[in-house]
Amino acid sequence: MPPRQPDPEAMRRTSRHVMHFGVLMLATLLVSSLPLPWQAAALLFAIAALVEGIRGLRSAWTAGVRGALVPMLVMGIAASSLLTVGTAGMIALWPIQMERQTCLRDALTISSQEQCENAYQASLDSLRSRLSGTTP
Repeated sequence: MPPRQPDPEAMRRTSRHVMHFGVLMLATLLVSSLPLPWQAAALLFAIAALVEGIRGLRSAWTAGVRGALVPMLVMGIAASSLLTVGTAGMIALWPIQMERQTCLRDALTISSQEQCENAYQASLDSLRSRLSGTTP
């Protein structure tokens, strides 16, 4: 028995979801390279991409589409999940990130950039010790 042919309407729906997923992933990557506060919008794009990727996967699966599309969507959903978690983590550290960004923007020399990075690491260590309940 030959494999059943996917419904053309289901194929159009699947391709639309995949196209939207790709555009949202691209927007996530582009916006995440912007400075704060614009970088926070990457979280919205990443969540939207995650939702659209899951919709696309579900649509492809129910339409009977097989081949390279399903593994590609699964890998894209995994990447979108990682971007979502990473961006959420960046937003959770907003004040520390803003201090670092401002410091690096004003740093004129390599040694002053190193001082910014050292201050950033010290802030992260201080936050980590406060959250774990230990004294620095």
